[in-house]
Amino acid sequence: MQGNAAKQLADPKEPPMYLLGIGDERLGRAVVAFGNLDKPENVSAYVPGLGTALDDGFAGGDVKRAYDTAVDARNIDPSSASLVWLGYDPPQLDAPQDAATSLSDADVMSAHDAEVGAPAYNSFMGGRAATNDHEDPHLAAIGHSYGSRPVGAATQEPGGTPGADDIILVGSPRTGVDHAEDLGVGKDHVFVGAAANDPVTHLPSKKEAVAGTVGYLGGGPIGAYVLGDLADQGDDDLWFGKDPAGEAFGARRFKVSDGPVPLLGGQGLTPAHSNYFNPARDKDPVSAANIAAVVADRPDLVTWDKYR
Repeated sequence: MQGNAAKQLADPKEPPMYLLGIGDERLGRAVVAFGNLDKPENVSAYVPGLGTALDDGFAGGDVKRAYDTAVDARNIDPSSASLVWLGYDPPQLDAPQDAATSLSDADVMSAHDAEVGAPAYNSFMGGRAATNDHEDPHLAAIGHSYGSRPVGAATQEPGGTPGADDIILVGSPRTGVDHAEDLGVGKDHVFVGAAANDPVTHLPSKKEAVAGTVGYLGGGPIGAYVLGDLADQGDDDLWFGKDPAGEAFGARRFKVSDGPVPLLGGQGLTPAHSNYFNPARDKDPVSAANIAAVVADRPDLVTWDKYR
């Protein structure tokens, strides 16, 4: 974030920025934190998703999300810090504006990138727990978009994710497990935000996608709907497992803005998908506040939503 040092001089509550790691391996590696991770009681580690690489978009998007989370969490509990962890290779899309290309991209439909990145994320989280001055710091793992898949995969490694107390999933195409309790922190410590107009949170299950394609070929849109629905009765199975915002998964769903409708107003296919961390009035201040409350270990401040 440009001007961070100047902001600290003007406002002592401004979280200091730390570049904890950077590298040029494949898509690039970077860990950027806001707040000294060894000092605060509350630390969150956010994993970005689809399309992330070490470029201008990372600096202006993912780094800002970590910053916004740190600022909002410190307003609740000053002993809070947040970081973005780009320690794996998220799937990329050659033409993200092309819906057909997006749906056919092999990487984003595969768990491979997530499972390769999971051990590295656990190693990093173990370091955070070990070097923190507090005997038992509160650590929150945050997965956004495809980033929720490596967070989920990390919990399935032997011993789970070191030190993790809470898991936050936003804009998630699922985690790879069918129930919140399978993530190793207790289902009451798994928090989910899913915008009504975020298409990534509505991706069909693999069975539903195949059945829908067969139905479309045999009977057009109506055939696709009928066979797709039969393949996923109840509509709670999506690409990487049960819908985290659904009752069967069993997490705690918090309120978020519905977000802009895709394609309207020239905002592209997934405008709601990028708003979860943004406290601006025209973005999603409700979601940002709820994420910050969990990061600051104050779930009593969260506003809840019903299952879908």
